[in-house]
Amino acid sequence: MQKLSQTDFINQLETEVEVQLKEVIGVFQNFPEDLLLQPAADHGWSIAECFAHLNTYAEYYLPRIEKVIDQALPIDESLVYKHSFLGRYFINMMDPDRGKKKYKATKRHRPIVDNPHAIVSKFIQYLEYMLVLLNKARGKNLLRKSVTTSLSAWIKMNSGDAMLFVLIHNKRHLEQAKRNLLQR
Repeated sequence: MQKLSQTDFINQLETEVEVQLKEVIGVFQNFPEDLLLQPAADHGWSIAECFAHLNTYAEYYLPRIEKVIDQALPIDESLVYKHSFLGRYFINMMDPDRGKKKYKATKRHRPIVDNPHAIVSKFIQYLEYMLVLLNKARGKNLLRKSVTTSLSAWIKMNSGDAMLFVLIHNKRHLEQAKRNLLQR
């Protein structure tokens, strides 16, 4: 991971959110319901299940990230952003460009699909919420306050690493959803 000022780090995260928003709106938002629900050819999750899974992560992490950002102290944004050891570990673990290892979702993050279009719409709302959080994070110290992971209250990442983790995890499952499109 390259060294960036905190401003550049937030700008990078913002760009990733905008890329994900554009992709979800352009490809999946108005996709036919039957195709959103169709199981993957490899017996993996359907497109709707990928989004339902991502929504569980957003529901867990985004309010916690917001709380930490609201409590964070001001900082000189030109300071270099430093990833924590655990943050770097979890980010690399989920990065679809670095590793293809599959992980079994914990019970709280297993997808439940009722209305596939509502699930995709909710994911878009969560990406928009992330843009709000990134704007709130400008000028705040993202290194001092920690966010508990969904694995355990004992395992924590700083708020910047938690935001990057959520976006990398999104990217991983957006790629999974796109693979489902190619298998049709």
